Amino acid sequence: MKPDKRSFRVALVADRYVNPLPGGLDALAVLAEAGWGAMQLPANDYPAEIATRVLAEVAEQAEEFIRHGYDFVLIGDRDGLVEALARAGLGVPDQVMPADPAELLGFLNARPAPAASTWSWLNMDGTGGR
Repeated sequence: MKPDKRSFRVALVADRYVNPLPGGLDALAVLAEAGWGAMQLPANDYPAEIATRVLAEVAEQAEEFIRHGYDFVLIGDRDGLVEALARAGLGVPDQVMPADPAELLGFLNARPAPAASTWSWLNMDGTGGR
C-alpha cells in the first residue's frame, strides 16, 4: 500500500473564483499549487430551489470532512451558505475574499496542519506499517 498523499485541506469556493471573468482570480490554480482540494459553491444565478439543495449537499459533505479532521476554509461567499452550514451543525469556516493569487496563497499557506494529516496510517512505508 502506498502512503496517502491527500492534504486533508478543502476549500469551499464561490463560483466567481472557479469561473473567473477575464483577469479575475482563478482560485483553482492557487489551490492546486498549495495542495488543497475544492468544493464549488453554486453560482449566484442558480434558481433558489436548486441552490438550496446544492448548498445542503455541500454542507453535508463539509460536515463529513470536518468530522474526519480535515481543514476547511471559505473562499468568497454565497447567499444561503451560512444557513445550510448551520442546518448541518457547522459554523462558517475561516474566510478570505482574496484580491489576487498571492493573497490567497498566503492565506492557505498560513493554515496549521489539519488533525487528519497526523494519522499514523498515512505514513505507512508500503509494508502496511509493519
